[in-house]
Amino acid sequence: MTPCKLVLVEGIAGSGKTTTATFVKRLLDRHDVPSRLFCEGDLDHPADFESVAHFDGPEFEAFLANHAPYRHLLEQHAVTEGADHFLPYRKLRGDYEGVPLDDLVAELARRDVYETPRASTYCRLATARWQHFVAEAHRRQEVTVLETCFLQNPLTVLLGKHNVPVSNALDHIHTIAKVVQPLQPVLVYLQQRHPRATLERADAERPQAWKEFLITYFTQQGWGKATGAQGFEGVIAFHEMRQRVELQVIHSADLDYLIVDTDARSWDENQRVLAAFLGSVLDLTTSPSTN
Repeated sequence: MTPCKLVLVEGIAGSGKTTTATFVKRLLDRHDVPSRLFCEGDLDHPADFESVAHFDGPEFEAFLANHAPYRHLLEQHAVTEGADHFLPYRKLRGDYEGVPLDDLVAELARRDVYETPRASTYCRLATARWQHFVAEAHRRQEVTVLETCFLQNPLTVLLGKHNVPVSNALDHIHTIAKVVQPLQPVLVYLQQRHPRATLERADAERPQAWKEFLITYFTQQGWGKATGAQGFEGVIAFHEMRQRVELQVIHSADLDYLIVDTDARSWDENQRVLAAFLGSVLDLTTSPSTN
């Protein structure tokens, strides 16, 4: 088995992260390397918080008291780690489709880890989550492929929502990079020469709600208010800034990486470049399986 147990795939919205992560998984499958893939939105994501509400001890007890008819259900689904309590509210909703839980789930969504009012709380929770993931993944004889959770999600919440200084956001990413070092991670970054064109293409392909969410997120919170960003132009400006920060992280973090210039080559050519890179760092020396 290769010592590398973690492949991270990153890039701005619309850059092709899911397609690339899926390609990595299939490449590992062809070489009979045990692996697992978690994309954005996976409710069982091991390193990220996907639709998970957070409470401290007193808050959780108060929430249970205010929702006494659902107390047993909530306690059954809660995960407690020290003084922190977590409730995966979309999984809860899925487990009880016939029960009128819409108002309860909406209230839990407002307490999502990514909606925590303090950037320091988010960083603490995210770091602990990565630590748990690394301890578990280190014991597994497989490679984990993850997209968006190493750069996109933390930088979006720290820079976009909270507008923390870039240096603070970099400190958090560097902390996570150190946490994952036991897995000997590799990073694949999909660089966009023209972020505007990438986002406009994604806008044309995705539902209108996607665009509306991004405009609200990046113009009506910390960064947007501080810069006066407006409309989809504000979304583009944020992603241009975010890509610059991500490239700064990549060049300063202690991990192997491949920057894929998606405008320089066709997808087929980039697949060959990516396969060669992963073949080297993951030691894929055996012939691909024909199964």
